[in-house]
Amino acid sequence: MATVKSSISKRKKYSKRQIPLVVQVLHKRKKKLFIQGFSVAESLFDPTIGRIINDGKSDPELIRRINSKCEGISRTLLKSVSMTEKKLCVYEIEDVFKTYDLLTHGTGFYSYISDKIRELRQSGHEGTARAYNSSLSSMKKFLGSRDFPFNKLSPQVITMYHKQLLASGVCENTICFYLHNIKALYRKGCQEMGLEQPSPFREVHFKTEKTVKRCLETDVIKKVSRLELEEGSTVSLARDIFMFSFYTRGMSFVDIALLKKADLFPDEICYRRHKTGQLMRVGMNRQIIRILTKYENTVGEYVFPLFTEEQEPYAGYKNAYHKIRYALKKISCSLGLSTPLRLHAARHSWATIAKEHGIPVHIIGECLGHMSEETTRIYLKDLDRSVLDDVNNQIAEIVG
Repeated sequence: MATVKSSISKRKKYSKRQIPLVVQVLHKRKKKLFIQGFSVAESLFDPTIGRIINDGKSDPELIRRINSKCEGISRTLLKSVSMTEKKLCVYEIEDVFKTYDLLTHGTGFYSYISDKIRELRQSGHEGTARAYNSSLSSMKKFLGSRDFPFNKLSPQVITMYHKQLLASGVCENTICFYLHNIKALYRKGCQEMGLEQPSPFREVHFKTEKTVKRCLETDVIKKVSRLELEEGSTVSLARDIFMFSFYTRGMSFVDIALLKKADLFPDEICYRRHKTGQLMRVGMNRQIIRILTKYENTVGEYVFPLFTEEQEPYAGYKNAYHKIRYALKKISCSLGLSTPLRLHAARHSWATIAKEHGIPVHIIGECLGHMSEETTRIYLKDLDRSVLDDVNNQIAEIVG
């Protein structure tokens, strides 16, 4: 095992009186010195404890700072030795210093998150990219915008960040959202870079609070469905997208935006959820067919005219998202709704209406308030698609 200790280097005397302080790493009879940038008189250094001693003439605060810095370097080098030994059965002294460089000057945590956000956007995972970006913005706001290496994300830093969020009035669920993302990114970064260090989240416990979902009443869904709007207008398209989501068991907006004509079959819609990759099959009903018929002449390969063929799909999806969201607000105002229509409300509303009409929870997956989507999928795997279609048709007929 490599050894680490503070020492002085008599071979590198700056003058007759001043000798540089170093941290010495010894492994396989090879020695490498880490020069610390300080020099002292030989008589002031105690080799038995590896510290500068006070002769009564020197500034005690300066001695304290120098000793503290030396000890910090030694601790990081010892951690580098430990990490190197866990990673490599046989290693050289150079491997220890490579690990040290990674800990101290490697990829900054902010830089790593920014790289991940860019990768996610390039691969079309815009939702996750937005989630990570909001967490990064929060960290920069409360911890400062200066980047720092992974090993500086300590329990003390996370605790301070948590307290600052609470003091600023950020709600518990939002705090959990930020911390969950930061923790996931930290763990992933450590895995990718081979860093093995204690979790900085071990002293912070966070748990989301169960919230009341703002689903829409059946009468409101009916009003949205029957509202007379100018054909070909953005608000008409927004209403149709909302109702299509409702009639297709809560298909997400990204899946609707990227739904292709090739996904449509005479008796079903077959697509993969963008979020999970899960194959979804939704049986056709008269309500779905009514909406699809309105857009059967849409130019290009996509079902709905949400962006042009010249636009890159995911960039087009982002622009369309904001356009449809704004149009739904207009519909909310025209109907005098106290809560603005949201794209995701169609999914919540479908699940709630189904539950209110006696549909078993294990069939609808309790889209509102379920503990995990994985649990829902475990139940739905064993069900024949016709059961789901029958349920969906019942809910569709309730609204009309």
